[in-house]
Order: sequence, then structure tokens, then C-alpha cells
Amino acid sequence: MDPSRTRILDAAARQLRQRGLAGAKLADIAKLAGMLAPSLYHHFPSKDHLVEEVMMEGIYRNTRFIVSKVEVLGQGASPLDRLRVAIKSHIDYLLTGDDYSSAVARVFDDLPDDMRRRVLAAYSSFDNYWRDLIAEVQRDGTANTDLDATVVGKFLIAMLNSCASWYRPGKLTPAQIADQAAELVIYGFAKRA
Repeated sequence: MDPSRTRILDAAARQLRQRGLAGAKLADIAKLAGMLAPSLYHHFPSKDHLVEEVMMEGIYRNTRFIVSKVEVLGQGASPLDRLRVAIKSHIDYLLTGDDYSSAVARVFDDLPDDMRRRVLAAYSSFDNYWRDLIAEVQRDGTANTDLDATVVGKFLIAMLNSCASWYRPGKLTPAQIADQAAELVIYGFAKRA
């Protein structure tokens, strides 16, 4: 890929992560990329095109990261362990510096409708991977089969993605937050009688 284009995408991802869609200005993106704002139009016809490419790249990177962490466990790993690693990997990726993935989590709801539909289409493989992990845990008898795996997946992803908007370094590390998220999802919040 063209190094200038990469710098622009990296700068846009950082701005989207930090400032959201409305706060990410082309002039700031250009400055961060080390160029003038009009130069951006040589690589992207509009801010929307730039934002959409960041979204697509974020989905791709996050999916690849999570799948690599889960699949390294091998087929002998229990479905519950595979789900736990996916949860921890997703939070780790969102909170430890990947601007692209965090940008997706932060600005998705603010995207224009037509862009959101295209991004959702690309998001389907990510969604399906989570649904399949959840369904595997249900099939092995470890999880509640009364719950729909797609619905559980949607809630789980929304919960995990939310940490990109509220996390600030301080009391808990990303790894500690990931551990708590995994515990909450897998074992629940309320004590059983």
C-alpha cells in the first residue's frame, strides 16, 4: 500500500478513536499524517470514503486478531475456553492501542445509514464467528440453550465494544477488565441460590 495512504488511514483511525465521527476533522487528520488537507483528496474522494475504509480495516484487523488467538488453542480446547479467549482478545485489542478497531466501536452508531449498511455487511463474518463460538458452548452443554446464540452474540459484542468509549487507564488494566468481562459473560452477575 502507498505509504502516504497508510499514514492518512492511521491518522484517521486515531482521530476517529479519540474524537468520534463529528470531532474528526480532515485538517487534523492531514496534520497528523504530515500533509496538507487538500492532499487527502488525492487518496480519498471524501471524508466518508476515508471513514469507511478505516471501518473496514478495523473489522478486518480485529477479526484476524481474535481468530488467531482462539485458533492457536487447537481443536482440543473446550468451547468455553475458546469463548473466554475470544472475549479477552477482543478487549485486549480494543484497549491496547489498535486505533482502527476502537474507531469502529466508537463511531459505528454515528455512521450515515448507507455506510452503516455496507459496514454491517462486512461485519457479518465477525458476527458469525462470535455466534458460532457461543453455539459451540451451548452444544457441549456448558451454556444455557434457551438463549438464542445470535442474540447472545449481539449483546456480547455490544458490551465488549462499549469499553472503547469509557475506558481510561487507571485503576484496572485492560487485562483485568478483560478477565472481568469474561467472568461476567460466562458465570453471570447474580449468585445462584
